[in-house]
Amino acid sequence: MYKVKRTIYVDNQAIDIWLGLVSKTKNGKNGKYTVYLLTDTPTNPLNHAEPILSNITSKDTAIKKGIEYVKTLFHDILNQSSEENK
Repeated sequence: MYKVKRTIYVDNQAIDIWLGLVSKTKNGKNGKYTVYLLTDTPTNPLNHAEPILSNITSKDTAIKKGIEYVKTLFHDILNQSSEENK
């Protein structure tokens, strides 16, 4: 699994995320990628890789789509949390 750390900004908050990518081909070329959201740093033994997107044909596109997905997820979580606190 190829792992990448990114910092995303959601509602003026910086959030560090880890994404994992797995290609369905041995050499990673011309394959379809599956994107995973890692629940913690890759070195943590309790880390879990949750699949979020699949069948993406480019590594760069997979990372971009993963970031967009996670931004939307965290934005929705923050909105729901703020609505419950009203």
